[in-house]
Amino acid sequence: MGPIVLLALSWTLMCLVAGCTEGNASSAPSDPAATNTAASGGSDGLDQAVAAIGGTSITRQQLIDRLLANYGAQTLRTLMLRIAVEQEAADQGIEVTEDDIAAELRRMSQGYDSEDQFYDSMREQLGMSPEEVRGDVVYRLKLEQLAILPVKVSDEEISRYIEEHEEEFGPRTELRISHIAVPNSELAKRILGKLEAGEEFKSLAMEYSTDEFTSDAGGDLGWVQTNDPFVAPEVIQTAENLEIGQSAGPIETENGIELIQLTGKNVVQAMDSEEARKQAHRELALGNSISLSDLENQLLAKYGAQILDSSLKS
Repeated sequence: MGPIVLLALSWTLMCLVAGCTEGNASSAPSDPAATNTAASGGSDGLDQAVAAIGGTSITRQQLIDRLLANYGAQTLRTLMLRIAVEQEAADQGIEVTEDDIAAELRRMSQGYDSEDQFYDSMREQLGMSPEEVRGDVVYRLKLEQLAILPVKVSDEEISRYIEEHEEEFGPRTELRISHIAVPNSELAKRILGKLEAGEEFKSLAMEYSTDEFTSDAGGDLGWVQTNDPFVAPEVIQTAENLEIGQSAGPIETENGIELIQLTGKNVVQAMDSEEARKQAHRELALGNSISLSDLENQLLAKYGAQILDSSLKS
């Protein structure tokens, strides 16, 4: 998600600068201290206040300066890479089709209840619109295609890979599980009594679970596949037999005692043969190609990337 965050920041910077000439920035109380620390914007709007707190205003220029100081070098590199990859892909005759984009977005949104929930999550966590997520997908797919361009993969290798990774390409069930980890059976039974009395699983997980990584989220383990090696098999086997919303336990695992609740169930259909072979080719080729970061560095050098402002050099 690193590149997608930096792209969001680049859009923020451009929107901030563009906003200077639109005259839409609302005025806030002027403060001499803030004005003195802001770079002079003159009539272009850079000295306009974009926020105020405690009688002190923050100007557009101050905000841009802080963003540039903290993220400018990384964001500038991302923008240069976008240009270099576009030029190289055009030179090599590489195109990303609508089917390619749709398939990648489907892959990225696996584990979410819906595509809309996936986009909502991208907006909430990263501030990215669906169009910006799509733009990042196009960039990444073109970069990958450039990386694997010289790599040869035989039909036999593809067939063998699909056979050896059947769980990746065949139909599979995903479960969304929440759990409460407890130190002893006595506490587990007491919590079960509270559940039977109508108390919420999420609240009890936040109060009693010893799993510090999930307790704040109400014990949510997220979406897991039925062969997930990081979730106790006893937990998965029990969850498979539950209806959504049902709880069960105590379950003894090698990590201790757990109570669980099934909060979601999703059956992922098998890939069709053509899509499976295309994905297998991609995985095999990427495994034998130059790393994407090395390729990015090579493209920056090939197209003569220069940072003309010394303050933006990483």
